[in-house]
Amino acid sequence: MKPTEVSIYELERIEGENLSLLCGLPDVGLVGIISVSHIIKELGMKEVGYIDSELFPPLVVFHQGEPTYPIRIFRKENLLAVFSETALPPESLYPLTRLIVNWSKEKQLSMVVSLGGIGVPNRIDIDEPKVYGASSSQKLRDMILQSGISLMEEGFLVGPYGLIAKHSKSLGVPNLILLAESFPNYPDPGAAASALEALKKFVPISVDIKSLKDRSDEIRMNARELMRKTAENMQRMGKSQEYELPLMYV
Repeated sequence: MKPTEVSIYELERIEGENLSLLCGLPDVGLVGIISVSHIIKELGMKEVGYIDSELFPPLVVFHQGEPTYPIRIFRKENLLAVFSETALPPESLYPLTRLIVNWSKEKQLSMVVSLGGIGVPNRIDIDEPKVYGASSSQKLRDMILQSGISLMEEGFLVGPYGLIAKHSKSLGVPNLILLAESFPNYPDPGAAASALEALKKFVPISVDIKSLKDRSDEIRMNARELMRKTAENMQRMGKSQEYELPLMYV
């Protein structure tokens, strides 16, 4: 493997029709990681692959005494999920997201879903975080509006989900982005719960949202170190630019 190369390794052949991919990557409030982790556990998804690179931190993750890769791919029927348990260095994001989208194109996936957070300063005053949607596909944008989710009309998206959106548009891969209002620098299970509720309008999954909310304190405690490292990386990515308005609309 070249030092700048990111590769997907399939533990079993991943193929099928109408496959959708959920992306749980470290970002604002760890919304994607928390929500996708909950889906994997609730549905009993099976590990079918992993992603590795010398650009990633030099670590392994242990589960029940077994070393595993920090970025893994799971499957249950026609639903796939890529899930990271480590903060990702900014220099790894371009090759990683390009690989995910190229692989999705090769597998002819019906949709790549980016679940994430959008930082809001008054999050502590919000009981039910609002979810915003965007897509590279006109069909999915129509579905966003029909589902009652607010369209993210103007703005920037910095980080892995921004790159996935850019690569998806370039390759014609349908990409759905769902962003829940979130604490910018704290793990936010409440925002993850809102993102999951929105996801149910596009992907027929049966997951218990209440159990996620009930475990909020435990999740926040367990994820605080990952959030700290992710926040450091977001600073290096220029994440604050998301709060600006594109010059074309000023």
